[in-house]
Amino acid sequence: MRESVIEKQFVDAVRAAGGQALKFTSQTMNGVPDRLVLLLGGKCAFVELKAPGKQMRLLQRKRRQQLEALGFPVFCVDRPEQIRPAIDALLRWNPGDPIPQGIGARIPEMPVVSLPEGDELPGANTETNTETTTAEEVMPK
Repeated sequence: MRESVIEKQFVDAVRAAGGQALKFTSQTMNGVPDRLVLLLGGKCAFVELKAPGKQMRLLQRKRRQQLEALGFPVFCVDRPEQIRPAIDALLRWNPGDPIPQGIGARIPEMPVVSLPEGDELPGANTETNTETTTAEEVMPK
């Protein structure tokens, strides 16, 4: 089954529930979810639609974190049987309440990245590293 089939079924189901599932794109931010879902009562959420078994890319997961930190639910739907539970969860949810979890497709957690600190970084010792780099060296004309 193609993503477009899941997306059409999702849009139709949101419309049947009295809401809108607007196609969402951003010219200034990549990785945003496919649909902005607007429901009665001022409820707003984002939904990423995928073909069955496909997962959100790393940048999409980052955008999910950013949107959820602002209080907006973000779901991923990759199968028709996930559509109704996602819409039902959003209908029950109220802005300001905890964001519903475990709805739709499983979204892998963001990988934890740790960087070495201080002197462990190459060139971090400022006493011995006196090289400078100009803009022209980094971005030649």
